[in-house]
Amino acid sequence: MSRPSKTVTPDPARPSRGVPRSQPRPGLTPEAIARAGRDLIEREGLDALTMRAVAAELGTAATSLYRHVADRDALLVAILEDIASRLPVEVPGRTPGERLFNRLLTAHDYMAAHVWVLHILIRGDLVARNALPFSDACLADFLAAGLDPRRASTAYRACWHLTIGELLDEHPLTPPRQPSQRERTMEGADPAELPALTRVRALDRHEGHDDYAASLAALLSAFLADPSGTTDPSRLAD
Repeated sequence: MSRPSKTVTPDPARPSRGVPRSQPRPGLTPEAIARAGRDLIEREGLDALTMRAVAAELGTAATSLYRHVADRDALLVAILEDIASRLPVEVPGRTPGERLFNRLLTAHDYMAAHVWVLHILIRGDLVARNALPFSDACLADFLAAGLDPRRASTAYRACWHLTIGELLDEHPLTPPRQPSQRERTMEGADPAELPALTRVRALDRHEGHDDYAASLAALLSAFLADPSGTTDPSRLAD
């Protein structure tokens, strides 16, 4: 005589093996993924960012991330958006030149704490929409200072290239061992062979290298010098 079969009621608290989830993992959001990715980069460097590593940060499988983020580049863009949202737009200043100086100097100091972002930007294929208001405000001030659109674009790009170049040169991701090979080479320069270089080297050694503000003021002055008095370049670095 056969025994009646038992009816087993599935426990809703236990996920079925081999059956994919029909709902995203609770608590897993694009914001949480971007935050974990940023934490990973700031702790271990940009090369450490992989979907698998971010999933490990969050205690889940990499496949779970793809419900929210398409791929690594999409994750990088999400991280860029968060950083770019804090770039200065409204800044003090009576004239366009003063506002440009204050905005770019503030952006420089902010990005000095996030230099790794520049290594993403210089690839040239990713951009954060949240960075566009910063660019728009800079261009608007160049236009307000009397530059035509082409000249305003050239001026803004020059200032941005100065900013990126100074940050990459003076704020490396990993501080070099001291003394670095670069420092040893400069120290070994022969004054008789390279008189101008050694003269400037001695000046830099005594006064330091943090001259971004002075360089920015000089660059803005070159673009904004205007006999009509729209901008007073001499006030930029006050």
